[in-house]
Amino acid sequence: MCTTRKFKRSYVSTKRYMEKILMNLLRDYQKKAIEDIRQHFREGKKRILLVAPTGSGKTVIACSMMEGLVKNNRFGMFVAHRRELVMQCSRKLADFDIKLGVIMAGKSGSIYSDVQVASVQTFSARKDNDDFVKPQADVIILDEAHRSTSKSFQDLINTYPDAWVIGLTATPCRNDGRGLGNIYQELVNCGTIKELTAKGYLVPNRIVAPSIPDLQNIRIMAGDYEKKALDTRMNTPKLVGDIVTHWIKYGENRPTVVFGTSIKHSKYITNIFKQNGIPAGHIDGEMPEIEREKVLQDLQDDKIKILSNCMVLTEGWDQPKISCVIIARPTKSYSMYLQMVGRALRPAENKKDTLIIDHSGCVYEHGFPEDVPDWQLTISKVKQKEKKVVEPIEKQPFTCVQCDTVYKPSKEQPECPNCSFIPTKKEQAILIQQGRLVELPKMKVKTDDKQKFYAELLYYAKQKGFKEGWASHTFKRKFGHFPHSKKVFPIATSKETMGFIQHCNIARAKSYNMKELSI
Repeated sequence: MCTTRKFKRSYVSTKRYMEKILMNLLRDYQKKAIEDIRQHFREGKKRILLVAPTGSGKTVIACSMMEGLVKNNRFGMFVAHRRELVMQCSRKLADFDIKLGVIMAGKSGSIYSDVQVASVQTFSARKDNDDFVKPQADVIILDEAHRSTSKSFQDLINTYPDAWVIGLTATPCRNDGRGLGNIYQELVNCGTIKELTAKGYLVPNRIVAPSIPDLQNIRIMAGDYEKKALDTRMNTPKLVGDIVTHWIKYGENRPTVVFGTSIKHSKYITNIFKQNGIPAGHIDGEMPEIEREKVLQDLQDDKIKILSNCMVLTEGWDQPKISCVIIARPTKSYSMYLQMVGRALRPAENKKDTLIIDHSGCVYEHGFPEDVPDWQLTISKVKQKEKKVVEPIEKQPFTCVQCDTVYKPSKEQPECPNCSFIPTKKEQAILIQQGRLVELPKMKVKTDDKQKFYAELLYYAKQKGFKEGWASHTFKRKFGHFPHSKKVFPIATSKETMGFIQHCNIARAKSYNMKELSI
């Protein structure tokens, strides 16, 4: 009896100690976010969207709220769309001795548990079965809540019409334009990348963009590049070789994650790294779970330096030691861009910053990671097209011609932050041609230079099978008028002319496909 009492006292004191640790673990912005959510609940709002950057501790916030539910004899449910996210939250809740059940393939949950951690797919598949006992849930927390408009999430929410619903996401935007304001009543911001970096909760990032892919004529489907065509364009020996070459040049032997366009592309990247003597691994969603875990453990144990993947590590993966991201997957999705970059922003021992090597043009498409918009809830069904507003030149990204670092020049600080190089006016024009939607500065051009430019355009047109009119219209795009004389002999296309052609291609693709970021 005495031993039993001692055990109970020890158990209670340990539990209280863990609860105290949990509250001490919460940072100021996390505590404020929880209090803001509670205040909205007190005001009668039932569905709240919590927006927090990748690496800000959304799972810790969720565990804290669940812990509060259990204290008040209420029931909770945490819902995710992937097995890894379900298991991640289960481990966190178990650390604080919260009695939980797990509902996913191979697991049945427990009706006696205070909290259920559920796979939304498994819940949807079982909810109409005669033998399925619907667990109690006073509060439902939805992870990756930008997916809340999907049928499976909607069915789950509608199954609990009286429950309070909290959505967690780093990026409250969707490619299909459906606004999350149709689901949630209030939005609570939990810091920004810029704010959390300034406080030391995230590490600074720097970007090099040594190449921009030619994405002309790739169709846009469901708000992003058509996958098969994108893979064909990106999965070439030249582009994959550049990825390895530029990592050797810039990567500083950092632990690195690579995002590819397809499983085949990711495997090819891995093999080229290996052929160059760099230990690398690959994972994808079709691999058995035990194999994926082994590759992830190899990265943790420093057995591999490069981890390449396709659509597996964009959400819910937490490996703070990663300090380099290679984006080899172009995307129109701002959400996917931030998710990829966010994988490497968590701090770790001896980690000063994160290096982003952009082979996709994403930094020109979406801007710098810390320049996130002021998120707001909107109610909309379809994204409306809006003309792109071109930012002033000093706010546009520059890629340094000396070291390929991407930065924002200003009148006060025009130099590159990495190598202190200051571009001349002519070099600024070249930088603009690299893909930014801005008007080229007018420069005095000699007649001979114009004829040479037109001759190079004719050469390119003949190579590509274009009509002569293409060369004339491209000439007009640069100089504002058609060629005065077309009696020139085609000559090989120079780097400068190829740069301008690339600029035109990217500008044309963006003007056709740019859409409003709808929240």
